[in-house]
Amino acid sequence: MASDKTAVTAKRSTFPLWNELLTMLLRLVVGATFAFSGFVKAIDPWGTIYKVNDYMAALQIVLPDSIVLFSVFSLFTFEFLLGVSFIFGCYRRLAPIGAVLLMLIMTPLTLWIAMENPVSDCGCFGDALIMSHWETFWKNIVLSVMLGWLVLFARRSRCFIIPTLQWLMVGVSTLFIVVVALYGYIYQPLVDFRPYPIGETLLSADDDDDMNELLFIYSKDGEKKEFTVDNLPDDDEWEFVERKEVSVVGDKDVFASKSLRVFNSDDEDVTESVVLDEGRQVILFYSSLDEVSIASTYQINSLYAYCQQQGIDMISVAAATPDEISEWEDLSMSSYDIYIAEDTSIKEVVRGNPAVVFLEDGVVKFKSSLRAIAIADFMTEDTSTDPMSFAKDNKNILLKLSLIYLLSLLSIAVLSHVPMVVRYVRRRIRFRNLIVEEEETIETADETSTAESEEQKPEQ
Repeated sequence: MASDKTAVTAKRSTFPLWNELLTMLLRLVVGATFAFSGFVKAIDPWGTIYKVNDYMAALQIVLPDSIVLFSVFSLFTFEFLLGVSFIFGCYRRLAPIGAVLLMLIMTPLTLWIAMENPVSDCGCFGDALIMSHWETFWKNIVLSVMLGWLVLFARRSRCFIIPTLQWLMVGVSTLFIVVVALYGYIYQPLVDFRPYPIGETLLSADDDDDMNELLFIYSKDGEKKEFTVDNLPDDDEWEFVERKEVSVVGDKDVFASKSLRVFNSDDEDVTESVVLDEGRQVILFYSSLDEVSIASTYQINSLYAYCQQQGIDMISVAAATPDEISEWEDLSMSSYDIYIAEDTSIKEVVRGNPAVVFLEDGVVKFKSSLRAIAIADFMTEDTSTDPMSFAKDNKNILLKLSLIYLLSLLSIAVLSHVPMVVRYVRRRIRFRNLIVEEEETIETADETSTAESEEQKPEQ
């Protein structure tokens, strides 16, 4: 055992400094990339679910919603754990291998996306960072090269958390990322990377019909193609996918960042007339009427009565056909107006089905899924007259969660260095004891020598 430890120590001592520094740098870069990728996916789990569904539709794969949900949570948790492991030097053998296995799946997938263009973007970094298909592919190539280096040399680099405490890092990191994801899944994302964050208007400030036009996207045999209103396909094999607004700037068409358009049952654009730019307004969004429970109609109708009582305008916008809306109105006995919008536009505005957006002078004040507002009847006496009381401070919640998580990691890192400190203190104490013993031995020898000298003097 002693010879083995000596060999390992000798091997590490011959490890060049530049090699160790380069390995540490690559660890931090790869770790930050994986941690960021997992974090932004977890922030907006609904967005990740939508993107996975886009992939499955392109590949013609059908899976139950529960499996998709479990797969999405597993993916971003695994990515985040890999990232944190690289940063803190945990699982220096397993983390590079796990990352390589993930890249063996993702790299060919992004190459196929770059060549075939089956989805609008890969969704690697959610809505936080949109990259082109080829940028995503080459990013994966660079990461793969870095991982090749880390597979060879990561075990020789230093770790900030010792192996006996690395399970604590896994537990704390998993708890943090799952809590963040559950909040985004049940309520709203703690950070909103979409075009409609709190404090922004729901519509573009420079909205001008002369400078915008509608672009219709159809698919046929897995191929997607864009059409204008003047050249819509007559072939029944073309299937409608989505409708988006395009801003015309000179000769170049650019997708408007805010693409929400609201239509009535006659397919007339009534966005500017029904979305108010003055006063208070509640908009109830349905991304899919088929998935809304009839049991929620009592809460919705009481919300409408509450808005009437408080002088707040309320409308609803649904991704549905006029017939589906008419059937819903009969079932829910709704008294509010229901308009039509594309489901993709609704999902960009708010997560959840149904979901509530509160506007004041056209500015988004808060957003929430309806089930996250724990009020069954808004007309009870204890219900606040201020609609902002239903809002939550997402930034403060994220700040507190992040501080608790970072302090937990810091505590684990400090605990990891306690044995080293203890060994250092013990060595210092042992060294001082040796010095004291040597001094006492010398003093004893001097005293003995002096006593012998004094005994010899009378004999002389």
